Amino acid sequence: MLALMLGGGEDDELDPYGEPIRSPRWPGQFEQPDPFPEGGHSREGSASRGHRQWTPLSRALAVAGDQWTLLIVLALAGGPRRLSDLRSQLPGISTGVLNRHLQQMLALEVILRQRFRELPPRVEYKLSPGGEGLLPIVTALTHWGMNHMWSLPQPRERIDIGALLRLLPMLLDRQDPPDGVVEMIIELPGGMERQLFNIVQGHVTPVELGSMMPWARLTGGPGDWIDALGPRCEAGALEITGDRQLALQLLAALPRLP
Repeated sequence: MLALMLGGGEDDELDPYGEPIRSPRWPGQFEQPDPFPEGGHSREGSASRGHRQWTPLSRALAVAGDQWTLLIVLALAGGPRRLSDLRSQLPGISTGVLNRHLQQMLALEVILRQRFRELPPRVEYKLSPGGEGLLPIVTALTHWGMNHMWSLPQPRERIDIGALLRLLPMLLDRQDPPDGVVEMIIELPGGMERQLFNIVQGHVTPVELGSMMPWARLTGGPGDWIDALGPRCEAGALEITGDRQLALQLLAALPRLP
């Protein structure tokens, strides 16, 4: 997919990525670029992928048929994010690959981009209505992966417990987890990574650290979390403080291999 090129004069104010900052048509407007830019996809055909079938399924897979597109959708599920936020949530992706995916998703109207006229310049990305429609698909794929393909980490897989914990709202969807506020802490060589979740009537929502008092706290290193979240389902190595029953019931509610 060709990147969207924006021309500008010499006096145009540039954002951190070297692009001229354009005034929005009205305050707070999100940009919606041409979903089929010249030289790329078109509704009548494709210049780059003539072998693709003309079916709704083929069109959908062209947008969401790779892991990074769906992971970006997941990263934006909680609301608008800056480019630096996306990089921190997707540590395995290079800057070039992330930028290419964002440009393609913008062109296909899966995401929207908003520029803020402030110093330093700020750009945020958010899901479009079409992008929000992918979230049930991400949830279904996440459940399928844990129900049918889950195993201990393989040699070529990157272990990122934080990324796995960020999937909890989807993994626990329709699993009837117990109500409560749970903090999960990953002990890493460079410090600790913390995530806080509020569970109300079966819905799991990530919340800002410090905004709520956790009822239960689970702490462990990557190996401890692999035992707890992997097919072994062994949480004994995790340090659990507070409501131990809540913590264990939450882990037990995760979908598992049949």
